[in-house]
Amino acid sequence: MKINNPENLVGKAVVDTNGKTVGVIDKTYNSWSQDWPGYFFGIKLNTDARNQYFRGTTKLLPIYSAYIREVGERVNLHMTIDVLCSFWNKAVACGQTTCPTDEFIETPVFDKTNSRIGTILSWVEQEGTYKNYGLLLDPFLCNQWKLPYNTIMPLDPNYLADYKNHTICVDKTLDQLREYWKHHQEF
Repeated sequence: MKINNPENLVGKAVVDTNGKTVGVIDKTYNSWSQDWPGYFFGIKLNTDARNQYFRGTTKLLPIYSAYIREVGERVNLHMTIDVLCSFWNKAVACGQTTCPTDEFIETPVFDKTNSRIGTILSWVEQEGTYKNYGLLLDPFLCNQWKLPYNTIMPLDPNYLADYKNHTICVDKTLDQLREYWKHHQEF
């Protein structure tokens, strides 16, 4: 769904397609494209959803505009909570290793020269596979590139080289990533 005023969704209850409450929208993030995937949202899970479906995590559940069916007094999703949690409970491939999604989310990311580029906050999936991860750019880069501080950029899953000590490394330099992003976003 096209969202024009994402900040108006903060504080709204989120329900799945069956009317089951998932939580409340806590944060919004700019995307690399307002058309698709649109804005990203961080849902603060309610106790039942957190414990029953999302391994007890206290992290925000990421969704993007395409998950939203309609917005009124609450945000209605076009999928069930079972589908939402299927990605949360999947292992993410990082080079030669894997890590659980709940550890992957909110993990710092460095380029191949060990420069910090941001933090993983979301993903975009299509037909059951990760298409891109959403990388919240480091504030220093946002300042240098004159972007809003809540900007999420796409990170190709094939770029992940390693995961260790709660850090993700990619196999590209910052300059290579910036060139890639120039072709995939609107700045």
